[in-house]
Amino acid sequence: MADTLAPVAVPGAPAPAPARRRNRLVLGAALAWLVLLLVEWAADGRIWLGHLTGIVPPAVFALVPPLLAALAPLARGAARWRTLAAAALALLVGFGQSGFDPAALWRAETRPGPDAVRVFAWNTNSWNQLLGTQDHFYAFLKGKDADVYLLHEYQHVTADRKGKLRIDDLARLRREFPGYQVAVRGELVTLSRFPILRQPAVGPAAGRPVGTDWQAEYRDNKVLRTDVLVGGRTVSFYNVHMPVWNSMPDGLLSAAFYRHMRERFAPRKAQYAGLEADLAANRNPVVVAGDFNATAAMSDLDPIRERLDDAAEVSTDPYPTSWEEGGWKPFWRTDWAFTGNGAKAERYEFGEPEKLSDHAVQDLWVSLPGSG
Repeated sequence: MADTLAPVAVPGAPAPAPARRRNRLVLGAALAWLVLLLVEWAADGRIWLGHLTGIVPPAVFALVPPLLAALAPLARGAARWRTLAAAALALLVGFGQSGFDPAALWRAETRPGPDAVRVFAWNTNSWNQLLGTQDHFYAFLKGKDADVYLLHEYQHVTADRKGKLRIDDLARLRREFPGYQVAVRGELVTLSRFPILRQPAVGPAAGRPVGTDWQAEYRDNKVLRTDVLVGGRTVSFYNVHMPVWNSMPDGLLSAAFYRHMRERFAPRKAQYAGLEADLAANRNPVVVAGDFNATAAMSDLDPIRERLDDAAEVSTDPYPTSWEEGGWKPFWRTDWAFTGNGAKAERYEFGEPEKLSDHAVQDLWVSLPGSG
């Protein structure tokens, strides 16, 4: 009986049909991801649909290329090397959007100096209307013993959670925080142990009188700047809560979701442009913190990240996240803090909100020029 001969591969001969299919699938997946990155880069910040990038956990931009590279051995010949090249290029293009900070793995945790200013920034989840108790809420805030508090969502919501309602809790705030000065605009509250010198309006809120129409104040005041006297010099603190770009409760497949995206695009751009313009004209040391409703994958923050220092550069967390607390482990960082003009972050970390909010708290210690 004759021996069965194994097929011999002939150099230059076409690959068998199954191999060709694998080549197309593997290389096609790598090229599709690369094209998707390029389309996202072209659309984000330029058209309203570009904000769909915010749905994707930023880690995906760093994790998908290695997975594609791991599939490369399934391809043969030139397809294998083209797959590896596409995966490498995708990692190069997308890593900056991933939110990863590998240097944090070997960064030593710092101890703030005695003159460091402690800043606490937090989205309060409609001023604790929905979770916990008011006593717990105020005890939680007081327990942080911060020098400056930047608080958002000083408001309540309607029963369907779509409308915003004005509240007045100033009497209790002043009772719970004796010695602090209070600044309020719309849904933003800043508490300061230091004297507040000025409270200039920023962006769309410029020129709008305070206290005339709360709904209009809520809409226009998404940046509360307070100029504070610290150690004989003026420091500008920016309390930020940018409009959310999506309406997740409506669902990704609903027309309302995309209508909301389209309607919010221009107001968001106006708020970001107003903040950027104010920062460009401000020579004081600056601290900017809050809920930006933007992830590392979105371009909204690019001008600010280019002008100021991200406080996470002193963090020991290689992938900081802040939302959504209370359910799945957070995959997104939508809360940010920045310093500039001589102000420097000494320590920065996210903390548990004790089930009072779906946002982690930002704890930041800042050194100022001439301190220490």
